[in-house]
Amino acid sequence: MKKLNFSLILKITGVVFIAFAIVLGNEIRLGIDRYIKNTLDTDAEATLRTLDKFSKSYVESIAANKVDLHSNQFQRLYKKALAGDSTKVKCLVDNRGKILDMSRDGASRPTICLIVSNFDGAQNWPAYFNLQSLDEVTLNLLENELKAHHDEQNNVQMKAVLEKRNDYNNEYVEIKIKSFMLNDDEIYSSNVSGKVETVEGYVSSYANKNLEIVFSSSVNETMKSSALSDSASEIQTQTLILDYQDAMDGLQSKINSQFQKFKTTGTKLTSSNYSNALLLSPYEYNGKYYSTVMIRLEDWNLIGDININYDNEESLDLVTVGYIFVTQEYDNLTIKALQQFMYDNSSTYFLAFLLIILICLSIAYMIIKPIRRIETTAKHIAHKEFDYPIDMTRHDELGDLARSIDQMSKELEKTINNLHQEIERVQRLEEVRKEFVSNFTHEIKTPLGIINGFSELVELEQDERKRNEYIGIIQNETKRINELVIAMLDLSKLESQKVALTYETIDLLDIVDESLDSMMHLFEKKSIHVHTSLDSSVLVADRFKMEMVIYNFMSNALRYTETGKNVYIHLDEHCFEIENNGDPIPEADMEKIWLTFHKVDKSRNAEGTGLGLAICKAILDLHHFDYGVKNTEKGILFYFRF
Repeated sequence: MKKLNFSLILKITGVVFIAFAIVLGNEIRLGIDRYIKNTLDTDAEATLRTLDKFSKSYVESIAANKVDLHSNQFQRLYKKALAGDSTKVKCLVDNRGKILDMSRDGASRPTICLIVSNFDGAQNWPAYFNLQSLDEVTLNLLENELKAHHDEQNNVQMKAVLEKRNDYNNEYVEIKIKSFMLNDDEIYSSNVSGKVETVEGYVSSYANKNLEIVFSSSVNETMKSSALSDSASEIQTQTLILDYQDAMDGLQSKINSQFQKFKTTGTKLTSSNYSNALLLSPYEYNGKYYSTVMIRLEDWNLIGDININYDNEESLDLVTVGYIFVTQEYDNLTIKALQQFMYDNSSTYFLAFLLIILICLSIAYMIIKPIRRIETTAKHIAHKEFDYPIDMTRHDELGDLARSIDQMSKELEKTINNLHQEIERVQRLEEVRKEFVSNFTHEIKTPLGIINGFSELVELEQDERKRNEYIGIIQNETKRINELVIAMLDLSKLESQKVALTYETIDLLDIVDESLDSMMHLFEKKSIHVHTSLDSSVLVADRFKMEMVIYNFMSNALRYTETGKNVYIHLDEHCFEIENNGDPIPEADMEKIWLTFHKVDKSRNAEGTGLGLAICKAILDLHHFDYGVKNTEKGILFYFRF
């Protein structure tokens, strides 16, 4: 096959590919669901391993006694429930669904880490300061400034009473701040008592209950803080801003609005004997994806007294004193799952894609080969060669098509012969129509308009001399109509080049003056200002036909010039030009306006039949004059040169 029909191949390929894409799309969807489930299950198991430590301590040290979620003993265990993992939000809820706490591990109080140039003799050493003494307005201002300038070095000068220090991680947990300056702007000041010390450095990190900012300059293993996650301390190239407000708001919304349903929708997780855990159904909040692990806090003192059915929610509620929810936020989880799935299965899908292409090419070839034979015959038919039957012995749809084309070829040959005869007949009728209708109906309107105008003046005019003058003009126009009728009959001869011109020496100035005199009333009626620049111009031509050209050009300008606009007429020894203010003619219509019945914009002016310029063209062609039309700054200019 020398030439492939790529259009058909693409269509076949498209159909097969769509079917393949539907199957593949469903497989990808299932694969993404599996990858998401595996991710959630893996992270949930890791969270549960951490919570199991809390559950063991809870059972061994608290559950033997009456459980009080507000007791200091329970609160100490709860605060360490996630063992330093500040990337997850934990929530303590009593058995009635009331939220008792919503926080992140190690991030319950606002803490700022400064790289101090001289700290206990060490150079550029991190120190952590608890900012709990600052009011909420100041903390919001500080957070907004740090986020707004996260890509800059933010310098801090703090004057404070440093009362208590945790030497384990260089954190001052109890301080009284006298003044706090950020980038030389004082954002807080107060009166404090005690020994005031001055600390200067640049910000390495900041964390509070719902916000965590780790600046790129803080990349150093020695800068890790218990208040910051490991992932945050490993960022090497850019500032990390983690906002956990949506995670807290979303979990709070779930618990407040649908606590009973939320805590029962999920799957059980494999756990130790110390807790019953569920991986709750994931949800979306503000465009982010969240997964939650829940463990029950049971009062073991009641278990012995009540027969508990662990498969029944109402039975479990009888011994439940509270719940711990641990929520983890996922960003672009679906996209990441898709990327991982495609990466793991790329070779399989690549081979499947190649196989689809080969199948499509094979199918297309089997179909295209007989179609090429039909195409060859169709080309012969297109060239009116009807003696090339299709050699097709197939007994299927393509064979039926080939035989139908053979039959069509025979019928088409007969139809074409009949059509040629009909075309010749119609052409003769068209010539008759042109000779009578097209050349008469248009040009008779202008002299009739002049006669009508001067007839009105004759009725109104009292001066006998002017009345006679008007009557003379009417008689001239009546004579012109008679001559025009004869001229319209000659137009068909003009188009067929069979008319004979009556050449004589004429002065176009006389023709222009006469035309202006007869049409000035119409120009004045539309308040059109006529500007003339006329010189004598003697040439050899057919006077009557040149009068027709001048009249047509002037009436065309009159017709397409709006009230109050201008018409400019110029005549010299070489050319005649008439220019009027009007809309420009589109370039596509420049050549068409000379055609019979053509109008550029029929809605702009309903007068005329579109024959005037066709008559001018025929006359000027017979005289071998140069003529044309062009758009100018003023409007439109028609001309002919001799």
